[in-house]
Amino acid sequence: MKTGGTFRLYGKDGGRNIRHRNVSMRSVKFLKDFATTLIEGRWRYTLTIFALSFVGTWTGFALLWQLIAQAHGDLDFDPLTGERLGDGRAACTKGAYDYAGFLLLSIETQGTTGYGEKYPTEECPEGIFLLMLQLILGTIIEGAMVGVVYAKITRPPRHTGSFVFSRNCVICLRDGVLCLLFRISNFAEHQEINSRVEVYMCQKTEEGEIKDTKLELENDGQITLYLPQIVCHAITEDSPLFGYSAAQLMKADFEILVTLTGNSKATGQTSQSRTSFLPREILWGYRFVNIIHYDQNLEAYTIDSQQFDGVYRVDTPLCSARRLQEVAEMSQKVVRRRKVKSGSLCCSKYSLQVDMQVAEIALDNSTRIEPKQGVSSQFQAQSWDGFLDSDSKSADNCYL
Repeated sequence: MKTGGTFRLYGKDGGRNIRHRNVSMRSVKFLKDFATTLIEGRWRYTLTIFALSFVGTWTGFALLWQLIAQAHGDLDFDPLTGERLGDGRAACTKGAYDYAGFLLLSIETQGTTGYGEKYPTEECPEGIFLLMLQLILGTIIEGAMVGVVYAKITRPPRHTGSFVFSRNCVICLRDGVLCLLFRISNFAEHQEINSRVEVYMCQKTEEGEIKDTKLELENDGQITLYLPQIVCHAITEDSPLFGYSAAQLMKADFEILVTLTGNSKATGQTSQSRTSFLPREILWGYRFVNIIHYDQNLEAYTIDSQQFDGVYRVDTPLCSARRLQEVAEMSQKVVRRRKVKSGSLCCSKYSLQVDMQVAEIALDNSTRIEPKQGVSSQFQAQSWDGFLDSDSKSADNCYL
């Protein structure tokens, strides 16, 4: 599965894009854990195996019933009188004279639907033993089928199921820190307990191996899904995204894997959903639209599912989080130098306010700092609209 020049490990629906090759004795390993193979296999394969097992036992036991009847002489008749020429006072089976008749006898025996004109008698001990053996084997097959089908229905789904992930991730500022955000919801309204989200960033090393790095999340990934939730990863020094700017992100080659695990409150079964995001699916400088509103008429909170993937643009620096941190540290040094130069232990209220706002690069349109007299233009916070339109500055610079 290749998307936009990048190969996926997992699809958007959570399906794995992984195939194993050159596995020694692969068939034997599947047969050793045959129950798990049936549960994890596709429905068509599992149902085909059970259908073949039923047909196989019906036809096999029909042949055994016919062999017992031939050995007892139940199929030998006088051509003139039509009387049975076999030993014993009665035949081992009644009403079966060819293979089709014995096949119907075998199906009626294993299906426990009751006997009609074809039925076994007490004349042959081997027939009684064969009857018990077929009933036991048929019960085992039926019990295994019920167990496997129930396990397949209630097993943790390999795909997203009732959980919905946002189509894109976004990167924006939260409290002056660049954060990676995506949204999760449970529109099926199934109550989940102990829900936990894990996020990994997978990328190829120089040796061609795939290395995965865990991304730290707020509240250690613990979430509640009564309402749609926005999962946040702060891009700090420990984050593998710390050195990526907006321009570098467009050229990056990695995949972000998201796994959501939770327990159903109704059944207690563990469910798991997965999805993935490529660099081209990460929107820099956007936020998610608020979809939770209180309806006065309904007197309840409403969720606008049509806007689940909706985003809007916000002012966000295009530099990396590393560069953003360097600029913030630089502004603090400027403040300290001004203190020393002025020979005062404190700064004026106006000077301190301007310098602290320099570190806050993304400003709303209503709160942007305009140039003031007496303040060097080198340290003025400016609109990112001008930054985006500037051809003289690279995308890795945070200030004009």
